[in-house]
Amino acid sequence: MQLGIIGLGKMGGNLALQANEKKIAVIGKARSKKPELEKQGVKVVTDYGSFVGFMKHPRIVYLSLPAGPTVDSVLGELVPHLEEGDVVIDGGNSFYVDSSEREKKMHEKGIYFLDCGTSGGLEGARHGACFMVGGKEEGTKIAEPILIALSVKDGYFYTGQPGTGHFVKLVHNGIEFGMLQSIGEGVELLRKSGFELD
Repeated sequence: MQLGIIGLGKMGGNLALQANEKKIAVIGKARSKKPELEKQGVKVVTDYGSFVGFMKHPRIVYLSLPAGPTVDSVLGELVPHLEEGDVVIDGGNSFYVDSSEREKKMHEKGIYFLDCGTSGGLEGARHGACFMVGGKEEGTKIAEPILIALSVKDGYFYTGQPGTGHFVKLVHNGIEFGMLQSIGEGVELLRKSGFELD
């Protein structure tokens, strides 16, 4: 199996190390060399030609990028190097409506675009994440073996049509942050209660 990762920050870098340990050949694309990753067997390049040329068709490319214009900018540079049937996975926290629009544009070029909510933080990226994946089913079938290999047990889920992966992740984050807010408010009530509580 082969995986290309664009964006080798904390999440992308840890995902690359996990994949490498699981005998998935990884090539990373970054703006500069990453000696700490290269020492551990991750091939790192700084240009799209070398990046795409390293992988066999159909290529699977995982984007570990901040949501917003950066995703569109990278897609604009990457897509001319890809072929029909390749798969691009947006593993960031992109807005689900943006993901649906990107999928339509990529579909016109014959490239599968998957919106993949990725949960588990740095620990998950390093040792097993949870993936909520939306997009065309044919595209998910190509990427599925790699995503299952990089997930915790039962941590991979195909959510359905384009946009649903990032929508489910949005709801997931809303629940998580709502719980954190509730805990914070509960602790504040205990501290300001006037009682001597440990």
